[in-house]
Amino acid sequence: MRISIRNTITWLADQLQHPGTLFRRTSWGVFSKYAHVRRSDSRPKQAQATKENAEKVAKSMEAKYGGAYTIYKCVYCDGWHVAKAVTPLQNETKRNDEVSAASAAALDAPAKPAAPIAKPVNVSTDLDVDKILALDIPDLALVYGGVRGRTMSSVHQNYAWPIIRDAGVRTIIDLREDGVYTRLNDLCNQYGMDYFYYPVDNRCKHVEQMVALFPELCQKIEAGNFYIACAMGLHRTDIALCCYWVFYGADHGIDPPPIRGYRKEQGHNTDKIMRVLNSFYQYKVEQEGVPPMSIEVFKQRKAIINELSKR
Repeated sequence: MRISIRNTITWLADQLQHPGTLFRRTSWGVFSKYAHVRRSDSRPKQAQATKENAEKVAKSMEAKYGGAYTIYKCVYCDGWHVAKAVTPLQNETKRNDEVSAASAAALDAPAKPAAPIAKPVNVSTDLDVDKILALDIPDLALVYGGVRGRTMSSVHQNYAWPIIRDAGVRTIIDLREDGVYTRLNDLCNQYGMDYFYYPVDNRCKHVEQMVALFPELCQKIEAGNFYIACAMGLHRTDIALCCYWVFYGADHGIDPPPIRGYRKEQGHNTDKIMRVLNSFYQYKVEQEGVPPMSIEVFKQRKAIINELSKR
C-alpha cells in the first residue's frame, strides 16, 4: 500500500481551501494507513468517487446517527472517505492512553482487580413476564427491560407471536449476520412490532456496522419491551449485550448482563466476546479520534464479564 503523489496533491489543494485546519494533527492523520483501511480488520474503508458524493454521505450520516461527520481525500486511493468529526475540544482533552497500533496488545493485558459485580437488572414491570417465560422457546431469560432467547423466525414458533405481543413486547432485535430477515420483518409488521437489525459476528466482520448502529441499539434497549435474539439466543446475544454494557450501560449505572452462552461450566470462554469488544474499541478510536474510555476502565469492565462467565 503506497501513498500516491497525485492524490496527495489533491488532498493538499483541498486542505488549502481551509488553511486553519492544515496544521492540526487530525488533518495529517490522513498519512496513516488507518486513514485508508479499517483498524479492526485491515480492509479498505468505503470510499466515494467524488468530494460532492462524500459530502452527501456525511450529511446523511449526521441525520441518521447524529453528531458531526467530516470528509477527507485519501492519499492511498482515488476516493474520498467519511469519518466522525473530532472537535478541537476533543483534541485538547485526549487521554494519554489513546489506542494506537502499538498499544493494541494492551487491550488484553491483565487488569487491576475488578469492581464488585452488581446484581443483574430485572425486566421492567410492564411486561407480562409469566406469560412470556411460559412459552416453549429455548433459552428464554429476562434481560434489562426485555427478554432474550432463540430467534422467533421458525414456523414452529408462529403460535408465540400473538402471545409475546399481548405480553408487551414491542421490538424484535435481530442479531443474525445474514442480512435483514424478510420473514421476521414481515411478522413484526403483521403483529405491530418494530424490527431492528443489528448484525453481530464473533470474527468482527460487522464491527463497522455495529458501531454505526450502536446508538440506535442503546435506544431500543433503554426503551424496554424488546425481544433480542441471535439464531440460538446464546452467543451473539451475549456479545451484543456485553457491547451495550461496556460502551454504554456501565457509564449510566446499569448492571452487567448475565452471560448465558459463553459460560465456563459449558466448556466455553469469553475470548470471542473480548475479540469483538477490542475491535469495537479500536474502531471507535479510529473514527472519533479519542478512546471511548481509558484502557484501565476498559480492562476492568472486561474482567467483570470474565468473572460473570464463571458464575
